[in-house]
Amino acid sequence: MLAGTALAVGGAFTLSACGPRPPMFAGSLDIACGETGGTYIRFGRLLADTMMRLGICGSSTALVTHGSVENLMLLERDEAQLALSLADSAADNDWPPMAIGRVYQNYLQCFVRADGPIRVASDLAGRVISVGAPGSGTSTTSMRALRALGLTPATGPEFVARQLDLATAASGIASGSVDALMWSGGIPAPEIVALQTTTELRLMDLSAAIAPLNREHDGVYQHTLIPAEVYGQEFDVDALGVPNFLLCRPDLPDAVAAAIVDMLIDSARALVPEPSAGVQYLTPSSLIATSPVPLHPGAARRYTERYG
Repeated sequence: MLAGTALAVGGAFTLSACGPRPPMFAGSLDIACGETGGTYIRFGRLLADTMMRLGICGSSTALVTHGSVENLMLLERDEAQLALSLADSAADNDWPPMAIGRVYQNYLQCFVRADGPIRVASDLAGRVISVGAPGSGTSTTSMRALRALGLTPATGPEFVARQLDLATAASGIASGSVDALMWSGGIPAPEIVALQTTTELRLMDLSAAIAPLNREHDGVYQHTLIPAEVYGQEFDVDALGVPNFLLCRPDLPDAVAAAIVDMLIDSARALVPEPSAGVQYLTPSSLIATSPVPLHPGAARRYTERYG
């Protein structure tokens, strides 16, 4: 059960003439998010602030984590009551979370130095690649994509995987100790934009991984584009997209799940972090598309009430 929490019901909502309305959820709804500078933590802070402003909960903290895999563990342990996760990480999780909604799209991004020899995906063979921090969804998606591209010992030189957070990986690219940096997040990534002020980067096309990945993982991955202007590239770059879910514990009260749905719908414009480009969700048709993770019953009921 959710530790130290209570749902305000019945007479608890009766207001006195001089007192503010108590929050719907008297405890804290903490959100397991991601690395500093990433889209997860920026989105999570907007969610936390908006939930408190709307009186959904008494308090909420956007927790800095390494990403999806760690977030799922925190949710299971009730160290967070909400969590952001990539669809592929959530689908592979043994403990069954529930979804409030599909909130936006991540882009698997792979950067190399523009003055270096890596120009196509096959050139990554034998290179030192930052695949994302331990416990991150980036690491899961990156390793799957690289294998799907045929970068295995059986077909050529093995790449050297390094599990680095985004800031450390960016420093490695700048110094030359890392050949390629992989990151799954919204676009543009502020850490990448900052790196570009000192190091010219090339954004790699890894979209050839999508078809083999979906043969194994049943349509989780999507083809998308990163527009040229996002990172100052010469052309748009084909990319691998992965949906992001806002997840909750199954014991989240139905009324609270419904209130969060209302927030995602009615405050959608205010919940998009800046800067943001590319595909954003928070629309009726996309919010409910959380397969293979089931919607929380309170969330599902509220979507039906709102949209039929």
